[in-house]
Amino acid sequence: MQKMFLVFSVLMVMAIGLLNQVSHGYCSDDNVLFILDCSGSMWGRVEGKPKIVIAKTLLKELVSTLPSHMNMGLMAYGHSRKGDCSDIAMVSDMDGSCEKLDAALSHLIPKGKTPIAEALEKGVAVLSRLENPGTVVLISDGMETCGGTPCELVNSFREKGIALTVHVIGFQVGGETENQLQCIANAGNGGYFSAKNTTELRASLEQIKGSVLEHSPLPKPPEPAQITIKEAKSKRLKLPGPGTVILKPADWVSMPPKYWALIDAETGQNIARSNKESLRVKPGEYQVMWRQSEHGHSDTNLTSTVTVNSRQKVFLPLDTGIRLNLPEGIKTPKWWALSQVNGGAVVARFSQTLSPQVVPAGEYDLLWRQSEHGSQTVNMGAVNLEAGRLNDVLLDMGVHVVRAEWLESSFKKMSVFNEANQLVGQWRHEDASLLPQGDYRLIIRPTEHHHSDVIWGKFKVLEHGFTTVSIDSGIKFIYTPDTPAPYAIIFVNLKSNDEITMKETWAPQPLPPGKYRLDWWEDQHNATRQTLIDSFEIPPHTMIEMEI
Repeated sequence: MQKMFLVFSVLMVMAIGLLNQVSHGYCSDDNVLFILDCSGSMWGRVEGKPKIVIAKTLLKELVSTLPSHMNMGLMAYGHSRKGDCSDIAMVSDMDGSCEKLDAALSHLIPKGKTPIAEALEKGVAVLSRLENPGTVVLISDGMETCGGTPCELVNSFREKGIALTVHVIGFQVGGETENQLQCIANAGNGGYFSAKNTTELRASLEQIKGSVLEHSPLPKPPEPAQITIKEAKSKRLKLPGPGTVILKPADWVSMPPKYWALIDAETGQNIARSNKESLRVKPGEYQVMWRQSEHGHSDTNLTSTVTVNSRQKVFLPLDTGIRLNLPEGIKTPKWWALSQVNGGAVVARFSQTLSPQVVPAGEYDLLWRQSEHGSQTVNMGAVNLEAGRLNDVLLDMGVHVVRAEWLESSFKKMSVFNEANQLVGQWRHEDASLLPQGDYRLIIRPTEHHHSDVIWGKFKVLEHGFTTVSIDSGIKFIYTPDTPAPYAIIFVNLKSNDEITMKETWAPQPLPPGKYRLDWWEDQHNATRQTLIDSFEIPPHTMIEMEI
């Protein structure tokens, strides 16, 4: 494993040198399209690190060294959906932006299948719209799984006269997979980078470097010896037996779970399930699904993968998790969850618990729902969960709305909007509430039927700490018990012309500081609206008594 990781690292370093030579005038290929395999098998580990993490890290280092005039793009497949062969997308356009490509890499999460042929076809379509010839760098740890024939496809490009070079990096592959990836590189007049051993890799890189400098085609690699299948002298058959997967949980993992399952890494099919610490299953490559409890947790597809060989034991580490750290005063929520960034699907949900949880690695939005009916789900922003460790997430920012004692009853609801006028959070309770850092506007609704919304004002939530917003200014009416309330009392803000209305009630009316006009509407049908007070001012932190 260590040797393979070293080879892949050397490969990427050499690739940086190769592309630098290309960019400094050795050839005219200024268009480089990277195609990254994000199928489920890329969660397999090399020296304790997921292959996808290694590939993204080294690819980021590579593109950061390329000059700004070079057009770079990134295509990915298998990054959005399981079992979907159409899951292919340009995640960073051919605009030469290193920063954009770097950001796109950060959001890629392996999930699905390996549609190499269709990805190459889409990639050639992208490059064909550019002026100069293009180079494709394909990084994959598996062969085509969507029925395509990538080698034949690349051959057809050449027959059509399409000027294209295809280099292929086979990451921890062998057998038929390596044969297919090598065929793609040969057909694309490029180099195949194998991680089998350092000597072969060094020789291949020297050949590619010479080819790029001299504009000469790469020599074809020697043909491998063919395996001759001789007629068996016996009818005895020996079938491969199952392998055994043994869980290796970190000390913070609560065991046993409700169940865990092994899922085909490419198709998403559930193959085997158990609540024990070991499970026998047929040979293959699997992703792990985890269910901590029956009612408090959802099924969670982890990013861990495991390769099972016949009659062998393999240990599966359970060491990627999240632990929330909250200040005193924040109660255990109804639920919290992780979702794909920017409003994507929920990948893990946890109900009424703050204990450490087993989760998939990657970047997610953290969702918080304080109560079932008295609050709205709040997106606390992105969290980056690293593989192989318990990730501590500090949630110590938000708002605390404090109601003055003369406001006799709690509010029907309090709503918070961001600067784009999007609803961010809504509560009925008056405890401290979590909110991500940002600038907001608070709107309160004292009662459901007798009061209109009151735009209280703006406030800021810092990176750490809770902002206190005091609702402590307004009007309190002094009246005798037999005095009927009018149909409506309207307070008109003389600066903004906003109207705040209370109907058929003498309940205290919270009003933000400012100058107002008071209009009176005695009866809905038998009277008209009239102005009783042309102007009066409510100072900050002041309750004004008005005698009726």
